Amino acid sequence: MEGLETLSEFALVNFNLIFPLMAVFTRMSIFVFLLPGLGETGIPVRIRLVTALMLTWLITPLIGVDVGRDWTIVTMAYAIGMEAFHGFVLGFSFRIMVFGLQIAGSITSQSLSLSQVFGGGMTTEPNTTIGTMLMMGGVTLLVTLDLHTQAVGMLLRTFETFPLASAPDTGEVAYWAAEKSMSVFSFAVGLALPFLLLNFVYNIMLGFLNKAMPQLMVSFVGMPFITGAGIILLALAISGVLLAWLREFNASMIGF
Repeated sequence: MEGLETLSEFALVNFNLIFPLMAVFTRMSIFVFLLPGLGETGIPVRIRLVTALMLTWLITPLIGVDVGRDWTIVTMAYAIGMEAFHGFVLGFSFRIMVFGLQIAGSITSQSLSLSQVFGGGMTTEPNTTIGTMLMMGGVTLLVTLDLHTQAVGMLLRTFETFPLASAPDTGEVAYWAAEKSMSVFSFAVGLALPFLLLNFVYNIMLGFLNKAMPQLMVSFVGMPFITGAGIILLALAISGVLLAWLREFNASMIGF
């Protein structure tokens, strides 16, 4: 108890030093919880919090925090809210690329008649098997190529553009988020385009076969074919899909 009293007295006396650290931790913690690789639900929450705290201790001396500013309750609440908003926008810019892989996997599964095959994945909700496989492959590439550390370095540079407790232009942020979401969705559809074309050609052939032989139950013949051909196409194309996604991720990081 005496140790806690001493610590609380020290915190009250040096609050102008401690609160900027808390604000930076707010931005960093939300960013880490959304960052691909470090922010996955498979990693325990305590490990992610400790990682955010260690990164906060590392970058705080580098951003030039104004320790002479007098903080009030209103300015503190405002600063925490703005830092949470900045951390969410920065983390969203990376997490949405993983959502693109999830969308591409869902479209591919639907095209191959495998959308009913669900299982535990990287997210809290059930996901298709192909979507989970693409997401795990993409996140593994990011961690292997140390892109998550580059993302932390980018977060450090954002303190020059978005200083501590600064107010963003909400109109520009909303426009950027809408444009980013549309581009990621169109890119996800582009990744799944070979499987959509395969499904389109398959349904045309199935229609002609059904007209030629009405007594034949074409679904029993056609469904194993589309599934088998799609799995073979997926095995041939998955490396190219992940490489194209990785190039788009790098371009997104540079463009941000």
